[in-house]
This record gives sequence, C-alpha cells and structure tokens, in this order.
Amino acid sequence: MVFLFLVPLLNGQDHSLNFDGNNDYILIPDNASLDLTTNYTIEAWIFPESFSWLGGIISKYQTSAANGYMLRLTHQSPYTGLGFDELVTSTGLLNSNQWYHIAAVNDGGNRKLYVNGIDYNISGSALNVSANSDPLRIGSDYSGRFFDGRIDEVRIWSVSREQDDIIATMDTVLSGSEPGLVAYYTFNEGSGIILHDQTGNGHSGTLVGSPSWASGYTLSGLLGDVNFDEGLNIYDAVMLVAIMLELEDGNEFQLYACDTNQDGVIDIEDIVLLMQWILDIDINSRDQISNGQYYQDKRSIVIESNGGVAGFQVQLSESVLVSDINLPSGWGWRQNGATCVAYSMDGSSLPDVFTITLEKSAAIEHLKLAGWAGKAIQAQQVPLPNSFKLNVGPNPFNPGCTIRFTLSNEINIDLDVYNLRGQYVTSIIGGTLKEGTHQLYWSPSNLSSGAYFIHLSDGNTSQIEKILYLKSVSYTHLTLPTSDLV
Repeated sequence: MVFLFLVPLLNGQDHSLNFDGNNDYILIPDNASLDLTTNYTIEAWIFPESFSWLGGIISKYQTSAANGYMLRLTHQSPYTGLGFDELVTSTGLLNSNQWYHIAAVNDGGNRKLYVNGIDYNISGSALNVSANSDPLRIGSDYSGRFFDGRIDEVRIWSVSREQDDIIATMDTVLSGSEPGLVAYYTFNEGSGIILHDQTGNGHSGTLVGSPSWASGYTLSGLLGDVNFDEGLNIYDAVMLVAIMLELEDGNEFQLYACDTNQDGVIDIEDIVLLMQWILDIDINSRDQISNGQYYQDKRSIVIESNGGVAGFQVQLSESVLVSDINLPSGWGWRQNGATCVAYSMDGSSLPDVFTITLEKSAAIEHLKLAGWAGKAIQAQQVPLPNSFKLNVGPNPFNPGCTIRFTLSNEINIDLDVYNLRGQYVTSIIGGTLKEGTHQLYWSPSNLSSGAYFIHLSDGNTSQIEKILYLKSVSYTHLTLPTSDLV
C-alpha cells in the first residue's frame, strides 16, 4: 500500500475559458514588469481538445524578432508535445480531453518544462529572450496560432521556481501576494470580457474573439479522477490499483486523487469507495461487515466473513504468486510481489466463505476486508478446525518466551522458526507428542533481534505466530517435560 504525507489542499477554482482554436485569445497590454528575460516561470492548467501546429498557450513574443518568451504546442506532428522558447518535448506527451498542469522555468538560460510536476526533456535551440513591446497573450502566440481547449489558473513569475515549489502549489489557490508573482489569473469571473489579475499589479486582460466561460480545473482535484478526464470510471480504478501496488508511479495530484477516503493511505478501502461512486451503490441497502477471519492450510487461505465484502487486500510475508483465485464474475484482481488485491467491479459481494490458493506456502502479514457500507476490518487468523492451538507470549520477548499449543490427538509435529522472508531458521522441537496441552520455554542464543514466525505443523495442517525478539542475553534454554515425548 502507498502511504501519503500530504498537506490538505484548498478548494477553489470553478471556471476556465474555452478557446475554439480559431481566433480566441486574451490580450494583456504591454508592461515593463511583464518583460521577463533571465529568470521566470510560466504556469497554467490546460485541457486540450484538439492539437494544431504551434497552438499558443502563453506568449509575449515580438512579431519582428524572436526575442520574447512563449509556451505553446510544438511544430512536430501530431503536435501533442510542448514548446518553451523554441525548446520542445517529444510528441505524444498530451492527450485530448484531459487536464494537465504545465510549468515552464527559465533559470539563467537553463530551461526546464514540467507536466503535472514531472520534469520532461526538452531539446533544440532556445530563444535569446529580451524585452519587447508586444502584449501578453493567453490562448495564442504572436502570429495568430491558437489553442483549442480550456485554459485555467495562469501564473506569471519573475523568478525561476524549483520543482518542489511548483508541485506544492500547483493544486492550491494562491493569495496573489506571493514573492515574484507578477500576474495571476484564476478565471473565476465566469462571465464578462475582462480577465482580472489577482496580484493587484493591474495586468488584467480583455477577451478577444469569443472564448466561452466553462467549468475549470477544481483546485484540490476530483477525488477518484486519477486520469484527470473529469469523470469517474473503471479506468480510474485500474490506475488507482496500479499506483497502489506501485506498478505505476503517481504524481502528487494522482496520489491525492487515489486517496478517496482521505486517510493518508492508498489501499483496498480507496478502491472499494471509488467503485461505490462509479456504480452509484446505495450503502444503506448493503450489510455492514462486523467480523472477518481466516485460517491457513499450507498453500490455502480460507476467508470467512459476514456482510457485503466488496474487496480484500492480502499482504504476504514474501513474494508468492497466487495460483488460484476463483472470484465471482464481475470481480477483478491484481498482484505485485507480496501484495494482492481483489475488488468488485459490478456491485456484487464476496461469498461468506472464500478460498485463495498460493503457489507455495507463505505467511500472511495482514488481510483487510472492505465493505460497500464504508467499513473495513482486519481479518483475524484462527486455528484450523480440529487442529492445534498455538500461543506465544510474551510478545515481544526478551530473553525468552513461552510457547503453548494444544493437540487434539497424539501426532508427530514440527515446531520451527522462520524469518520474515519465509526462510527456515531453526527447529525448536520435532517428534511425536501426546494429546493435550504442551508448554515450553524458548530462549534463542544465535538469532539477531527482529521479527520471526513460529511455525507449528503436523505435516497436513499448520499454524503460524509472528514474534518479535529483542536480544539481550546469549544463551539457549529449552524446557520440555520428557514425559510429553512419546
């Protein structure tokens, strides 16, 4: 699972301007404070609807000479890349009908381009930028090459911003008084022909052509909208699972969108809640989960629960493949390493008794069950039916612990120790023991401090207890009444 340490983001933006790609743009009069030449940063949220040659996004570019700054689409067909002061990315960077945050930074001639906070390579020969008398344009470059789509939250800075600073604020409403902020447009007007500068510097613009007011990017984002297409669908669920399992890297926005229940952790609860939103599940019509348990028989994990289980997450002690998982139709599952998740995609629930088969035996670190009604529980391990009961205490222990187990009949058993990787460490006892309760004191001498598994097995069934050893002494002591051995 992915743990988040995010500062809560502010709610804000509701509007943007939609440019038709023909003759729409915003004209902001020339001003010396807008003549940025050496250190500057240009930011915006964009929602391209189609792509055209050199479609202008933000530009203060002199018509008579190439001596101004500009941010636009590239000249490279299919024009799905970005160009910054004539340095360009590769094509295929952008998709239509999806929100992107773009930030172009000039740091003393060293230029960088960030998309959703990620640094992308740019190549070519950069402009020799100097002051000019041209106006600032949004939605067009100097010669009438227009952007088709929505633009929102434009910020012009007279400083070169660091990547971490860009990420920290790109999804946050600014005050307008931030150091180095020259012009700031929230697009929250929602009507009229004037786009107001929120800095107080007076760089307001006039709408030219007929750009239309439209819904904008909501600062804080839409929870669950992992692919930024302004909707919740199965594609968001697939991406959430991939990010949770660390099969895909998520940027700051995607991590925020993945954490649907806002508890700081991306796990099965977030997947189930997202599917609940997508499917419009009425939680009042679903049973609550009140208990859940599992027992393990070598490679088989048997899950028992009550209520409507909509998904589960299994964390194993090592990377062992699931060889058989006979899920209900309409369910999906995915595994990466020691983590496996399964979730309903059609609103159905898991049977009250369900079995997972592993490729080989492995210990279970935890098993979480998530329900439609918004509740999740950690399933507790229980002994196998008609088998032995294993108990270890104290836990953690130092220097030794007492191991107790009960046998339902006279049987040959093995009591062994494994590390967290499932590797055999040592044997505590092996042999045939009588029916009844047995107790022994175990104090290891040759083990380092750490977590281990006590594994009790009769060859057919087994039980595992996780222990934490805090080493302080260097002796081994094992006491088992010899009368217990057959």
